[in-house]
Amino acid sequence: MGTSVDLSINLGGLKMKNPVTVGSGTFAYGQEYNSYFDVSRLGAVTTKSLSLQPRAGNNPPRLVETPAGMLNAIGLQNVGIDVYLKEKAPWLREHGCTIIGNIYGASPEEYAELAQRLEAEGAADAIEANLSCPNVHNAKTARGCTLVAQDPELVKAYTEAIRAATKLPLFIKLSPNVIDIAEPALAAEAAGADAISAINTITSMGINPETRKPILSNIVGGLSGPAIRPVAVKLVWDLSKVLKIPVLGMGGITNASDAMQFILAGATGVAIGSYTFRHPTAAMEVIDGLEDYCQRHDVAKITDLVGAMEV
Repeated sequence: MGTSVDLSINLGGLKMKNPVTVGSGTFAYGQEYNSYFDVSRLGAVTTKSLSLQPRAGNNPPRLVETPAGMLNAIGLQNVGIDVYLKEKAPWLREHGCTIIGNIYGASPEEYAELAQRLEAEGAADAIEANLSCPNVHNAKTARGCTLVAQDPELVKAYTEAIRAATKLPLFIKLSPNVIDIAEPALAAEAAGADAISAINTITSMGINPETRKPILSNIVGGLSGPAIRPVAVKLVWDLSKVLKIPVLGMGGITNASDAMQFILAGATGVAIGSYTFRHPTAAMEVIDGLEDYCQRHDVAKITDLVGAMEV
């Protein structure tokens, strides 16, 4: 393609060959997508959320299309840490993948144990702590919140516990379902997070007018897809203005132009999520498209464009 472009980034201590990873929960553990493209070409593979025990997730129906995306209430279905360590991580290593291990627990101690085990087994190169899934039943906090990510004090406590358990780069995944996303993000940064992942899905619901019942068995779920992209870009911009640590931006990315919006808003890396269900090779096309963008604009390093929006 002409002059080479340096697409490599350093995301909070995680070196990636390019700024593109995948959204947790949209890519399983990489094996299925490897039939469409070489998954090692990704900057990193982000795993489906891992818990200490296997989870069956919510009862169906738990997925429904929307006019510009989808509504899901999968409920963090996953194989559990033991199966991941035995079957999934070895496959990813054999295929030369950089791994971001996404984890979910019911307490700071569970998150800490998961992070420690992933590091001890060499089964992740970075940890992404999911504190913001909107479609599992979380206990209410002292402030009346239902997500850990909605309470800065809890974000701080959980981040500190995970930080104490691992030396791996630690990313905290936050929710858009807050008044000011800067508050939990700054709490995570103060507690030792190396990067912020933003955003998770937007809490939503659907109703069947004919039956007068919720479409999802869980009643509420998370909205993802192109509909949420403008929200996500704005929140990444908000975060980039107050944080010293980098941001991994996600939410409705379908092509390189979408990804560039996040990078120009201040994201160091990007994640391609639910669009891979419709278009399995989307992440590869984003990588190629980012290189093409840099060549057309005579940019030698993709990192030169981080936060380069002109106002």
